[in-house]
Amino acid sequence: MRPRVWLAAILVALMQTGVIAYIIVNRAIHLAHGREIVLDVIPVDPRDLLRGDYVRLSYPVSRINGSIVHLPEYPEDGMPIFVTLERQGQAPANKWVAVAASTERPASPDTEGKVVLRGRLASWYAQDPAGRANKLTAGDHISVNYGIETYFIPEGTGAALERMTREGVIKTIVNVGRDGRAAIKGIIIDGERHDETLY
Repeated sequence: MRPRVWLAAILVALMQTGVIAYIIVNRAIHLAHGREIVLDVIPVDPRDLLRGDYVRLSYPVSRINGSIVHLPEYPEDGMPIFVTLERQGQAPANKWVAVAASTERPASPDTEGKVVLRGRLASWYAQDPAGRANKLTAGDHISVNYGIETYFIPEGTGAALERMTREGVIKTIVNVGRDGRAAIKGIIIDGERHDETLY
């Protein structure tokens, strides 16, 4: 029985190593081949005692005005949402602004001044949900999660980073894959870039 126990332990260890390697390699490929954009951020919560310091981030493009949203009549939280962002303003002060959102991916989404992010519907609000058909109005909104809402940082620096975010000196460098998936590539603190490690 003892050789079987050792064999099982080795197989479990190899599987765990394989999963970790897959995560790292998959992220490396995503960051190497995606398109880089820079988003303004809004802090939510600076600390998680069980997982170490991190900053919970939200983005202006996470809350989208209902006038540019097309959803099913009764949308469900968690459903995929494709949000088209458009670059506005002149570099380096340009911003990415949401100009459309739908459950359908645009036919030819990406251009030099546009990019599509794939997210999931976190919540929606309609002033008159019973009579709105499948189109929200300007007084309505949706909230979208893109999977880039958490950024881990060195322990003890969460409060300082949150303060700097409130002062408007923090931006997030986001890499967008061809399928619209987003990943945090790094942050910009007061104009200085800090790339994230892969592990």
